[in-house]
Amino acid sequence: MNILLVQETVSGKSLDTVVHNILTFLYFLPHQLGLWIIKILQQLFPRVVFSDNLVDPLGFLIVLTLFVVLARAAQKIAWIIVCLGWILLFIRILMIIFKLG
Repeated sequence: MNILLVQETVSGKSLDTVVHNILTFLYFLPHQLGLWIIKILQQLFPRVVFSDNLVDPLGFLIVLTLFVVLARAAQKIAWIIVCLGWILLFIRILMIIFKLG
């Protein structure tokens, strides 16, 4: 069985291509966000010249900020689900004790 799995794996070159595509996307998104923010700042402050080397750090900081916000929201949602689970389990135990269910 293990021999079949080894034979069916893809070659290293296609794996490199997949990793390259993923890393390209992970760079493209922050870069575009940084460009977008710089363009907005340029419209708000037309006399100020912003350096091109601000685009990538600004974009990556935006992505990291969004990740932190989403992680905190996901943590709150997880706590709500856990609390609801405990409440429902407690209600079920009470129903069994009092023979309501």
